[in-house]
Amino acid sequence: MLLNKLQEFFGFEKFRPGQEQIIIDILNKKNVLVIMPTGAGKSVCYQLPSLISDSYSIIISPLISLMQDQVNSLNQNNKTAAFINSSLDFHESEKVLNELQNSKIKMLFVSPERLNNLNFVQRIKMFKPEYLFIDEAHCISEWGHNFRPSYRNIINFAEAIEVKNISAFTATATPEVRKDIIDQLKFVNPSIHITGFERENISLNVLFDKSKKEKIIDILSKDKKPTIIYASTRKHAEQLSEFLNLNKIVNEFYHAGLTNELRRIIQDNFITGRTKIIVATNAFGMGIDKKDIGNVIHYNIPSSIENLYQEFGRAGRDGTESKAYLFYTHRDKEIQEFFIQISNPNVEQIKKCYDAILDYYKIAVNSKTEKFLEITNDLIKLIESKDINKGLIPSIISILEESNYLKLHAQNSFAHYIQIKLSQNDLKKYLKGMYNSELQDFLIQLVKIFGGTIFNSKVELNFDFLYQNFGYNKKAVDQFLFTLNNIGIIEYEKPKFVQKISMLTERVSSKNLKLNKTEINKKIQLAEYKLDQVLEYVNTDECRFKFILHYFGESLQNYKCGKCDNCTGNKNSKSNDFINEIIIRTFKEFKGALTENRLLGILKGSSQSNIAKKISTYENCKFYSINEIESSIQYLLNKNILKEINDELVFNPMEELFSSEDEDYESSKVIDNKYENNLELFNKLREERDLAAKKFNQNPQLICSDKILRDIINANPQTSSALLQIDGFNQRMFNKIGAEFLSILTEHYASEKQNSIAGKLPKHISQTYDLVIKKYSLHDISKLLKLPESIVSIQIETIISYYPEMDFHSLLMKEEFEIIEKNILDFSEDLKTIKSRIDKNISYSKIRIVKAVLKAKSISLG
Repeated sequence: MLLNKLQEFFGFEKFRPGQEQIIIDILNKKNVLVIMPTGAGKSVCYQLPSLISDSYSIIISPLISLMQDQVNSLNQNNKTAAFINSSLDFHESEKVLNELQNSKIKMLFVSPERLNNLNFVQRIKMFKPEYLFIDEAHCISEWGHNFRPSYRNIINFAEAIEVKNISAFTATATPEVRKDIIDQLKFVNPSIHITGFERENISLNVLFDKSKKEKIIDILSKDKKPTIIYASTRKHAEQLSEFLNLNKIVNEFYHAGLTNELRRIIQDNFITGRTKIIVATNAFGMGIDKKDIGNVIHYNIPSSIENLYQEFGRAGRDGTESKAYLFYTHRDKEIQEFFIQISNPNVEQIKKCYDAILDYYKIAVNSKTEKFLEITNDLIKLIESKDINKGLIPSIISILEESNYLKLHAQNSFAHYIQIKLSQNDLKKYLKGMYNSELQDFLIQLVKIFGGTIFNSKVELNFDFLYQNFGYNKKAVDQFLFTLNNIGIIEYEKPKFVQKISMLTERVSSKNLKLNKTEINKKIQLAEYKLDQVLEYVNTDECRFKFILHYFGESLQNYKCGKCDNCTGNKNSKSNDFINEIIIRTFKEFKGALTENRLLGILKGSSQSNIAKKISTYENCKFYSINEIESSIQYLLNKNILKEINDELVFNPMEELFSSEDEDYESSKVIDNKYENNLELFNKLREERDLAAKKFNQNPQLICSDKILRDIINANPQTSSALLQIDGFNQRMFNKIGAEFLSILTEHYASEKQNSIAGKLPKHISQTYDLVIKKYSLHDISKLLKLPESIVSIQIETIISYYPEMDFHSLLMKEEFEIIEKNILDFSEDLKTIKSRIDKNISYSKIRIVKAVLKAKSISLG
């Protein structure tokens, strides 16, 4: 029977792996949890039971575009599905509910936000659904990569409408997320179906090329298949799209900043094949039913393995060989760290935001208002003046809601407002000369309905009233309003997205806010953990699919996919511990920063500079290729051991990272924190200035000179008036680039302030410190942290300089410590000289540690 129905409704001759048993469990009224990869056929598992049901099903889906695509696909032959979400007005929603009541619909797709509507809940309960299906179920879990608080209301909705046949579906769920889904939905003895996460026809590749854009052109020139390129920001998407078009690779960009209509057109162009290449943020992809995507390219790293897997999983759904590329530079990590920062407020920011909102609306302590507090542009500016990025506001209010203080109501306002801009006399004159009788009649009716009020202020326009009393259809009214607005007769304000806040309790002093600090910190730690896992994936030497399978809970000992760059030996970047060590020594001996070319000149021995020739590492990498050295440079950048500032390489500016008491390196000068931060900020402002220069087709120095940029950094203006007070920065400059500069300054100093709140040791060294305290050996610490011993030993030098009284003997074998100690004749000796007198099996790393311990001990005794 099921096979017959499968063929009747979908035209398939057989089920895909796992589908049939899932459907049988659903029909047997079990609670089912399905973890099935993107493109493996999840939707059939809930659509088929819905179609053969005597009643109907509700499918909860998080994205409007996702449910619209599914409904359109299902309704190609006969209407069996409909949706209700914020894109429908009251009249359209009522039409759907009436069709549901008359048994014309078998599947109703609903956005999770709709579940809070009491009238909707009561109507649905009357119609008695048989099944409740939850798509993208990972959204219910705080451990998931796309947590949505509205998903937590699903179980209350299910209990209210008295439906017990509940099933949940997701493509990406770690063991922790699976448990959370089961707990949140109160499943008892659920039937759990996990199909393999491997995609046999996709090869995974990580590229460390700095010239990302040029490499993408090379990939696309060789492979003409449909391609999605994911970028981490709207700006990156637009810039990359422009670059590709300039190089005659036709594409379109897509992100949430575009209008709904334009996004729909771009998406349709891609699905139908009119556009072969899309450059997009992660706003693009969910619900895209395109089976012939041949390449998925990540221009920047995503925030989690779940996102990475879901996005590259859109390739090769037709079973043909496909490729996934992930580009990485150390700056990609910084972008994601910034996103974590602006998505996860600290306690102080929460308190400041709470005060700012209630101060703005003049609500005193111990007072409460029942009115909604709208989030206006002026309120956002006030919050931003407190060093709080506006991106943090939803997260802050969400935390305040959990603590029962404030609640955010994010909704679409369905109201249409109009005002006639002409005087009554001028309108009379205009009406007499109008040729369009329908438009003339429409204007006259507006005046009759609203009288003189419509000339003096905006009035709300009731579309249903116009339909019922004057016979206008929606399309005609839309066209009338569009035309009158464009010719300046009226000002028309369309429905808009409105965010409002309600108070859940009386205002308290912010110092008395009771916040769950543990939960707040846990969210930050989870985001950092997920990013760390992406970085581990980037740098792993094992099979990339094995890494992903292990992340999702599949333990496979000897698994190899045979297709990824690690399995095939095509990985384009591998670090070499010896080269890493030489690079570190070079920087320790050299005074200041080095360009990559100067560093290569020293290591390869090609530099003719007398200063270069005096460095002990001169020519030490003579027999290594430039690619090998560049790979090590990139590795050290990835590990944050080197930083790139203004096209120069420097040590990580935190002096704690490479502090050493070795007299050999006393000439080494770590870049000053303030100087380095200023350089970084200068570079950000200059990049924005150069973009403006292209936009206005002017010389960058005319837009804003370098001297004025430096003055801006020194003055650190936080307001437009402060920026205009800087000598040479005038109103003309402000009109072109002032708002962008203020935004960059605010974000930079907020980030700097956040980064300065650290303990005595930086975070990455703190991990090493904890392991030293627990008496781990150097070898074990290196293995646990997945860092070379050479890097760990440098971190331990830092720890020794801070805590010389600690016992470090557990790091080495007793015999090794004694041998090294015996052969250190003078603390000024370099490591190479000491090494020449010691057993060749004892590494430089161990010598460095013993030397630092003895030096610290000598200083404390002296």
